[in-house]
Amino acid sequence: MSNSRPARGSSCTPIGAYPDAALRTFRRRGPTPINKRRVQPPPGFYRSLQHLRRGGVGMAKNADAAAQARFLGLVRDGRGLKYSARTAGVHLDVGYQWLRAEFLFLREGGLDCEQSRATLGCVTSKIAVWEASFISGSYNRHHLRVERSREKTFWSAFAVRRTVRQSAVIAGVGSSTAYRWIEQRYYQLRADGVSETQARRRLRLSKTRAGAWESRRALRNRKAERGRDESIQVAVRESAARIAAELATKAASRLSRSAVRDTRYWELITQGETNIAASTLVGVTRQTGINIQRRARQRKTLTGADVPSERYLSLVERLQIADLDHLKLSIRAIAREIDRAPSTVKRELDRHRDSQGRYLPHVADETARRNRSRPREHKLLANDVLRRVVQRKLDRFWSPEEIGGWLKLKYPEDSSMWLCMETMYRALLVAGGKGLDKKYTAKLRSGRSVRKPRWLGSARSLGAVRNMTMIGDRPEEVDTKVEVGHWEGDLILGLRCRSAMMTLRERKTQYGIIVNLPVDHTAESVKNAVIKAFAGLPKRMRRTLTWDQGTEMCLHREISAALDLKIYFAERSSPWQRGANENFNGLTRQYFPKGTDLSVHSHAHVRSVTRELNTRPRKNLEYATPATVFNAERRATAHRRRTALELAMATAVT
Repeated sequence: MSNSRPARGSSCTPIGAYPDAALRTFRRRGPTPINKRRVQPPPGFYRSLQHLRRGGVGMAKNADAAAQARFLGLVRDGRGLKYSARTAGVHLDVGYQWLRAEFLFLREGGLDCEQSRATLGCVTSKIAVWEASFISGSYNRHHLRVERSREKTFWSAFAVRRTVRQSAVIAGVGSSTAYRWIEQRYYQLRADGVSETQARRRLRLSKTRAGAWESRRALRNRKAERGRDESIQVAVRESAARIAAELATKAASRLSRSAVRDTRYWELITQGETNIAASTLVGVTRQTGINIQRRARQRKTLTGADVPSERYLSLVERLQIADLDHLKLSIRAIAREIDRAPSTVKRELDRHRDSQGRYLPHVADETARRNRSRPREHKLLANDVLRRVVQRKLDRFWSPEEIGGWLKLKYPEDSSMWLCMETMYRALLVAGGKGLDKKYTAKLRSGRSVRKPRWLGSARSLGAVRNMTMIGDRPEEVDTKVEVGHWEGDLILGLRCRSAMMTLRERKTQYGIIVNLPVDHTAESVKNAVIKAFAGLPKRMRRTLTWDQGTEMCLHREISAALDLKIYFAERSSPWQRGANENFNGLTRQYFPKGTDLSVHSHAHVRSVTRELNTRPRKNLEYATPATVFNAERRATAHRRRTALELAMATAVT
């Protein structure tokens, strides 16, 4: 039987062509098999990659050593496979290939299955498949290679000093296949640390053949080393930018509308505004402001937040240290990249590695933040005698200030029995306070169970809307509806007051304007909407504006100054004083019912509803439409203006 076909089928690229642990896959030369089964590396391939783990070279021409180092490092740190692959910038299937190669490398290194699994730091069902292939020995043999028994026969014959051709004939393979086996064995011996001379003598090679193979191996190793170094250098240069982009993406995803609202609310509270004023300016109700305070009662205001000094490592620097550590950079190289002393980096890595040797940057940052505050046990929790004394005095209706002063007189030499009155108040009244039973709050003079906050600053708002001109001061011609340009306005609110629309209606012509406010209905938003709605009208078409005392008109003086418009306010709970606008609100609610989200309506849809309402006939206009009457008044105003201008010019000429 001819053995030429098995010899050709068994051909594979020698191991020296692929010394890299980054790719960890074997690429077959020659035509692709019909069944397209993945080609496996030759025996001992994974053992030959030990030099990479020792800091040597190992970058295949189509692989990325930096991406592989990042991926395996993140997996060892306990990250998920999908997150690790996404962060490393590779497909999940590539990550599985790297994990498989690393697992087989560890198994060939002498670790058992559980030890290899623990070293990888991940749990996947594929490990059982990889273990079965390792035990069967099929993990590194190509499906078209000759049987393993023939290879054993060849090496048995070769070991008894037979020639290569004689051993090939005994094994039933071609000479080319035999020389490929010898070449693979040579590369394997060199990877295991055997010298060139010893490997040549063991395999009985000529100096010419051994020199050619050694030159080929050295050339490929140098090429792999250059590729790996270039990949690592690019990864180091892009490390800071990649981390900054990742943090920015996370921050943007966390920055919801409610978070922006709460941040603005606390800024106003810090500036000395009351709850009503701050709630008004951010566009929420008073109760919503109270709820914000309840959720963040123990939070510091923005101006008092603890910002660490530049002398401490930041989270960005810690993330960069972890990333560069995954890339196997030295401590001094990491220090140069983040512009810190090498001793700082070394202390950081030594101090915050866990029991498995992993450096987790987020955990390290949180631990460092807690250590900076130098936390200590609460005095009332640590001293049972002091706690009992304080509770006895509280039970006798002593105030915390009296207890604190009495303790210093009673125990002048024992500072462990001294206690500040603020400590007692915080233990009793602040949510999460420890050390004293909450039942003693009933013994305080105020009788409160929760501390009443006293905000920073002495400036207090005197009301939601200031400097109002009431409707009683409005000119009489507004009520007679003789002249055009007198408007009434209001807001209609959507579901849970989160969205709103501004409605304006002219008293004489019944012409209406609807403006959608999908984001918020703060005083600033309403001011901008009113100015934009009236900006295109002549001055005689916008003489006055009447509004209720809603807090959205806090900036009415700015509106008046921008439009040269007089603004009047109706009495509280008196909607009949703005009857035209209330009627228009009822018509608008036919299209935008109560209890619905108004922000879902587009501006085009709102304009079409406005146009439809203004083209409906009105009984008090003798069934003319508001749009027709309003446009006629607008043209008449423009005609009177032109006539007056022409008369003035004629007078000036004469």
